[in-house]
Amino acid sequence: MSKKQPKLVLREHCVADVTRSWRPGTFFEAGAGTGHMSSLFLERGFCGVAHDLGKSSRDLMKTRFEGLGARMRVVDELGDISQASCDYLLAFEVLEHIEDDLSALSSWAAKLRPGGRVVISVPAHQRKFGRSDAMVGHVRRYERAQLRALLDAAGFVDVQLVNYGWPITELTRRVSNRLVAGREDAFEGLSPEQRSIRSAQTQPKVIDRILRYVGGAVFTPFAILQRAFYRWDLGDGIVATARRP
Repeated sequence: MSKKQPKLVLREHCVADVTRSWRPGTFFEAGAGTGHMSSLFLERGFCGVAHDLGKSSRDLMKTRFEGLGARMRVVDELGDISQASCDYLLAFEVLEHIEDDLSALSSWAAKLRPGGRVVISVPAHQRKFGRSDAMVGHVRRYERAQLRALLDAAGFVDVQLVNYGWPITELTRRVSNRLVAGREDAFEGLSPEQRSIRSAQTQPKVIDRILRYVGGAVFTPFAILQRAFYRWDLGDGIVATARRP
């Protein structure tokens, strides 16, 4: 079995850092994929509800969480989640797949109670857009000012942004783009939405083979090192937190 991708290890640590003070409550995770990030919040004592556009992803999550009962629900439609019913909104590596990101974020925000908090992660810096982005259905990467403006437009306040991943993701991104060169035909004919769903469940075989030998805990020291660079606009990803008034 392959290990976690380096960027996932770094993102997990960053999300844990910026949400460390959050008291357990009810979360809604949008675009939850296989439910990996939801499981990390469940381990911290939160309860939640998750949704993903892909039926196969929802089915995987339903199996994953079936023993948790009311602590964790997986819904087939966003309308199944009551408005203003959640304390927290989670959306990790989702907005970059959506053309109308403001409408999506605004619809998710409506599920938050007044005073509710949001944590979002997105890939950073449009100049870094490469083969790996296109393969998994990204339509953009974000600049800090662009993400702040998006959160402002969706009605959030107290926006805080940190960049994670520096310096190791400068290397891993370049390696990833080289590894997938010439393998784009595996995603040929798929829409960005379909590419997004597929990437949440699987990854190119060449990357999977490498991660069998290097990945996961190997990158934990870099997860600690990246903290020194959170305030600089350097890392390959952005994690944002904000509050609904």
